Amino acid sequence: MMRAFAAVKRGRPKGAAANDNQKLDPGTAELQMKRAQLARGLDPVASAHPLDLLLAKGWLTTAEQRAGFRYAALYRRVIGRTDVSYGRFYDGLAGTSGRSVTAAMDEEDLAVVEVRFQRAKRDLLRAGLKVVLVTERVSVFGIWPGWIFDAAGQEDGDCHRLRAGLAALNDSFAAHA
Repeated sequence: MMRAFAAVKRGRPKGAAANDNQKLDPGTAELQMKRAQLARGLDPVASAHPLDLLLAKGWLTTAEQRAGFRYAALYRRVIGRTDVSYGRFYDGLAGTSGRSVTAAMDEEDLAVVEVRFQRAKRDLLRAGLKVVLVTERVSVFGIWPGWIFDAAGQEDGDCHRLRAGLAALNDSFAAHA
């Protein structure tokens, strides 16, 4: 009897795990180069998000960074996704529906999160519409501003607006803790 394919074991060995050596995966060579380029001499780990790099440069305080991430988390839970994904279109073709972030929460939890978000958004709006736009662009959507790579970027008007927005959010979270 003739076989079409030789019996060869393929794939990962059964006992192997994705990260057996307990080291952090540094990513592909391309990703390492991109992180190093974004960090420009700082720790490449700080290039995961614009707020991380701003903190590494000393342009933000830890409290301001945390306020930005907390607001982004509330935004995602109340408003929804902040990244572009076409998976929901394919889910619809398959006859299933995509799960939203809010579907996993009961009504009481969702109401509490919505109140926290609305308070933070109201306090952020008090700082001004331009402040809101810059703060959400960087914190929530993770858009890299051009001024972050300039030597004098800390003096840019949008940097001041971002810091004002993050300070307003930090104050809002501290007042309603």
